[in-house]
Amino acid sequence: MRFAPKSIAVYSVGLLGGSIGAGLKESGYAGRIIGLSSPKSLEKALAMGCIDEGHSYDALKDVVSGVDCLFLCSPILAIMETIKALGSMNLPEGLIISDVGSTKKEICALARDALPPSVHFIGGHPMAGSEKSGVAASDPFLFQNAVYILTPEPHAPDAPATGFAEFLQRYLGCRSLVLDPAVHDRVVAAVSHVPHILAVALVAMAQSVERTTPGALRLAAGGFRDMTRIASAPYSLWHDILLTNKNSIRPLLEELRGVLAEMESGLMHDELQTAFDEAARTRREIPTGTKGFITELNDILVKAKDRPGIIADIAGALAAERINIKDIEVLKVREGEAGTIRLAFESGPIAQKAVELLSRRGFIARERN
Repeated sequence: MRFAPKSIAVYSVGLLGGSIGAGLKESGYAGRIIGLSSPKSLEKALAMGCIDEGHSYDALKDVVSGVDCLFLCSPILAIMETIKALGSMNLPEGLIISDVGSTKKEICALARDALPPSVHFIGGHPMAGSEKSGVAASDPFLFQNAVYILTPEPHAPDAPATGFAEFLQRYLGCRSLVLDPAVHDRVVAAVSHVPHILAVALVAMAQSVERTTPGALRLAAGGFRDMTRIASAPYSLWHDILLTNKNSIRPLLEELRGVLAEMESGLMHDELQTAFDEAARTRREIPTGTKGFITELNDILVKAKDRPGIIADIAGALAAERINIKDIEVLKVREGEAGTIRLAFESGPIAQKAVELLSRRGFIARERN
């Protein structure tokens, strides 16, 4: 059955909550969007058109009684507290409640215990974000082509989750992927949470060297900066994630210690060739054209001079032929010199057409192997 909510509530209208509202509005959702947040956030969200009306957090009981869908967009521990509060309220039958938390097992377990069976809780984790925060950073296109993971209860009816996934895809432009909550947490621990801890550890190691050899950090080149970029995120954003996923993270840290011990032994015995070869082979197998997209994209590389308007010239040439760029990235550039721009397209034939067009316009372009 198609999910067609007449009204939606967004609890905590920040970056993600505001972007959900903005995305729905941008794509033509005709229902009413009600925000619950701080007065400052509501004022900004109303001015930006992310929501139709706003209420303080303490109006949740009244608001939720008259909506068809509720998005919980607070930090993880606040999401869990809100779920507890919802469990004591008179909720409309058939209400869909979802969240945007980066971990799922504890949230879904709590929802299963706290919420009545007459409502449908569908855990959610949109794999999209920004280095900025707050409703002012809301982006109606934040979720387009991004993976939006859903973790419905394994034994729950399929219809609500299927309808909700189709609704998200239709109005936010995302690609839904259904996972078991525990599987989700193990996967994100491996590809996101442990790497973040490792980035922080690498910076701590470099700080130690800096203390004994002042000026060492000034020699940090692109490789070190690339590996540690994510260490810039504030701990306040990571506290709830690490706290609620520590049981998935800890075994991986133990495994990492074992891998490092093997690497140390290989270093001392000049036996790192196999490890390097296997790492390079595995790294090549990671899709380079996805970056949050479920379906693999097709990349081209374009040499570009460092001058004002170069990206506009490339994009304009493609737009004139109605060729849509799905993703764009400046791979390398030095001031005053040429650099390389990665452009991604929906299919191989479109990528090939882009190469041919740009080559005729005098750009050096090739498909990425």
